[in-house]
Amino acid sequence: MKKQILILIMLFSSVVAITAQSTDTIPKPKIGLVLSGGGAKGLAHIGVLKVLEQAGIKPDYITGTSMGSIIGGLYALGYSADEISEINKNADWTHLLSDDIPLNKIVMEQKHDSKRFLFRMPFRKNGLSLPSGFIEGQELERLFRKLAWPLPMQSSFDSLPIPFRCMSVDLVSGETIEHSSGDFVTSIRSSMSIPSIFSPVDVDTLLLVDGGVSSNFPVEQVRKMGADIVIGVYVGFDEDVTKEDLFALTDVLTRSTGLGGIVDSKKQIKNVDYLIVPDLKGLTSSDFVKGVQIEQYGEEAAQLHFDELKSLADSLNLEYRDVKKIEQPELILVKNIQVNNLKNISTEFFMGQSRLDKGQYMTNADIEAAIDRVYGTNYFNKITYTLFDNNDDSYTLIFNVKEKSRVFYNLSLRYDSDLKLGVANDITFRNYLIPSSEVSIKLNIAQNPAFKFELKKYWGKKQRFMNFYFADINNDELTFFQNGNDMGKYDMFILKAGTGMKYSLGLNRQVGILGKYEYKKLKPHENLKQLFSDAEFNYFSSSGFGYTAYYNANTTDDLYFPKRGLKLDLAYTHMFNPTVRYDAKDLSALGQNIVLSEKHSYSILLVSYDVYMTFFRTATLNLGTGLGLNSDNTSMYNFFGIGGSYLNKRDNFIPFSGLNFGESIVRNFSMFRASVDVEILSDVYLNAKFNVAQGADDAGDIFKGLFDFGSEDYFAGYGAGLKYDSPIGPVQLMAAGNTEDKKARWYFSIGFPF
Repeated sequence: MKKQILILIMLFSSVVAITAQSTDTIPKPKIGLVLSGGGAKGLAHIGVLKVLEQAGIKPDYITGTSMGSIIGGLYALGYSADEISEINKNADWTHLLSDDIPLNKIVMEQKHDSKRFLFRMPFRKNGLSLPSGFIEGQELERLFRKLAWPLPMQSSFDSLPIPFRCMSVDLVSGETIEHSSGDFVTSIRSSMSIPSIFSPVDVDTLLLVDGGVSSNFPVEQVRKMGADIVIGVYVGFDEDVTKEDLFALTDVLTRSTGLGGIVDSKKQIKNVDYLIVPDLKGLTSSDFVKGVQIEQYGEEAAQLHFDELKSLADSLNLEYRDVKKIEQPELILVKNIQVNNLKNISTEFFMGQSRLDKGQYMTNADIEAAIDRVYGTNYFNKITYTLFDNNDDSYTLIFNVKEKSRVFYNLSLRYDSDLKLGVANDITFRNYLIPSSEVSIKLNIAQNPAFKFELKKYWGKKQRFMNFYFADINNDELTFFQNGNDMGKYDMFILKAGTGMKYSLGLNRQVGILGKYEYKKLKPHENLKQLFSDAEFNYFSSSGFGYTAYYNANTTDDLYFPKRGLKLDLAYTHMFNPTVRYDAKDLSALGQNIVLSEKHSYSILLVSYDVYMTFFRTATLNLGTGLGLNSDNTSMYNFFGIGGSYLNKRDNFIPFSGLNFGESIVRNFSMFRASVDVEILSDVYLNAKFNVAQGADDAGDIFKGLFDFGSEDYFAGYGAGLKYDSPIGPVQLMAAGNTEDKKARWYFSIGFPF
C-alpha cells in the first residue's frame, strides 16, 4: 500500500514537472505596432507611444509608412516616447521642410545669387523642365542622420533594438518596396517622399516615393515579421469624403496620388486587433507647426483604449522595459572616404571644398560642416552621407550627392519707385565648358537695362583659389536733384570688363584682386542741358585700365532680412591715366573740379560695415557705417550718389533713407546708420531707420568732421514703413524725409533686385 502511494506521488510530481516545463517553453505572443502615413497628422503617433508605455507595452516589431516610418524608426532605434516628444517640441518644421539654408552657410561667390530668382528651371535633354519635387529634404535628412549617428549600413533591420520595416514605392516599376536592410535613414526618407512635394529618392535602379501611394498601413508586413497581436494607429486619409470635399486642385491631386494606399488601408485595417484612430479635429497633413497639439490628440485617442491595452499587457504579464538605444559614440575613425553619383563635378573639387581627409576621427558635426561647405557652393541639389562599418573599429564615409543641372534658366520680376520695372533673366552653366567652372549670363530687360557676364574657375588642392573673367554693362536713366527738386534727367553708361583672382578664407570671407578696363559716359537730357546752358554740355566720357583690391566678409543669415551676423566690404580702386573725351563749350560752368578734361590717375576707397542683432526674438537692430574717399583728381562720374533704397545698389551709389536715389552727389562721405525691424506677423516687419552722413570735397575734411557733429557738411535722414519677405521677393513700402528740406519721399518695391 505504501509502495502504491509512493508511486502515485511520483507520477503526480512528474506530471506537474512536465506541465510546468511545457508552460515555460510556450512562447509569449509577439506584439506588432503599425503606424500609418499622414504627414503632420502622423505626429499623433508620439502620443500613442506614450500611452502604450504607460500600459506596459513595448512592441516586438514595428512597421510604418511616411511619418509613421519616421516615428516608428526612431522608436526602433531605442528612443523613448518622451525623447521623440522633445524632438517634436523643438523641431523647426518650417526650416526642416525646406531646402533653404542660411546665407552664412553659402560660399561668398554664391551669396549674391542665392535668393534672387522667382523661377529656377533646369535644362534637360528635351529643354526646360520643372524640378521633380519642391523639396529635396536636405535639412530633414540632416536631422535624421544626427539622431541615428553613427548607425552604419545594416544587413537587416532585425538587428535594431526593435526589428523594423518601412514602405515606399518604386516609380519605375510601380512595385511596393519593403525596406528591411540597407541604409536606415535613406529608407525612412524614401518612405516619406510625398510625390510632387518631396523629390524622389534615387537608390540603385529604383526611384522611390512615399509608401502611402500603395501601402499606407503595412499590417500584412508586421504579421509576416512574426506579430501575433497587432496594434495599429491610423491617421491616413479621411474616410468620410464627399464630392464637395474634393473641389480644389490640390485636394484632387492628393486624393488621386494616395488612392491605391486608401484602398489597401481599408483591407489592412480588418487585420488589426487593436485599432486607434485619433480625432485630429480638422487639422491636416500640412499642419506641422501644430505638432505638439497633434501629439496631444494622439495621446487622448490612445487613453480611450487604455483599459483594453492594460488588459492585454496584464494577460501577457508584460511590464514596460527600456530598450537599449543604439550606441552613439561622439567620435569615430573614418578610414576611407568615397563620393557617389558625381557626373560633371570632380572628386577633387568635392573633397577640396569639404576639407576632410581620410584617417581622421570625426564627429557628426564635422561631417555636417563639410557638407555645408560643399552644399554652399550651390553646385548640388542634395548631399547626404552613409557609414559603412569596416569591422575593425573604423568606418568608410560615403557621400551620396545629387548634382544640379549643368544648365539653369532663372527668372525674376521687379518694380521699384527708383529704377522702375525690370525682368531679370539668367542662364548659368556649371562645369559645362571646363571642370570646376561656372559661367553666368544675366540680362535685365528694363527701363534701366543691365548685362553681366562672369566665368569662374576653381583651382588648388582645397579649391580655395578662383580665377574669374567678367563683363558688366549698366545704362541707367538717373535724376539730377537740387534742394530736393527734380531738375532733369541724365544717362549714365558704364562698361567694365576684366579678370581677377579670389582666395576663399572660409565660407564667409574672401580676399581678391582684379584688373579691369572701364568705360563711363555721362549724357544729360535736354531738360538738364538747359540748367547748364552756359556749358553747352552734351556728353563726357572716360576710359582706361586699373585694378581693384578687396576684402569681403559676410556672416549674416539672410540676403535681404538678416537677423544676426555682420557684413564688411573693403575696396580700393586705382585707375591709370584714363582717356577723357567730352563735348562741351565750357566744362568749368558745370562747377569747379566737377569734370577734369585731362588724363589723371585717381584712386577710390570704399568701406561699408553692418552688424545685425536680434532681441526678444522679434526685434532686429542693424547698426552700420560707411566711408567713401576719392583722390583730388577724380571727375564727377566717380563721385558718390547718396540716397535711395537699400535694395538698389549700383557702383558708387550709397543707400540713404530720406533722399531719393543718388540725390546728393559728393566727392567724399562718411555715414552712420541705424534701423530696427520688428516682426509683427510671420515675415512681415515694421521698420524704422535713421542715418546721418557728411560730404566734403577734401578727404581730410571728412576725418576732421568725424568729431564735429555741428558741421554744416552733415545731413540726416529718417524713414519708417513696412517690409515683407514674400515668396516673390522682398516687398517694402517706406515713407522718409530729411532734416534739410523736410520733404517726404516714398519708396515702394516688390520683387528680387537685379
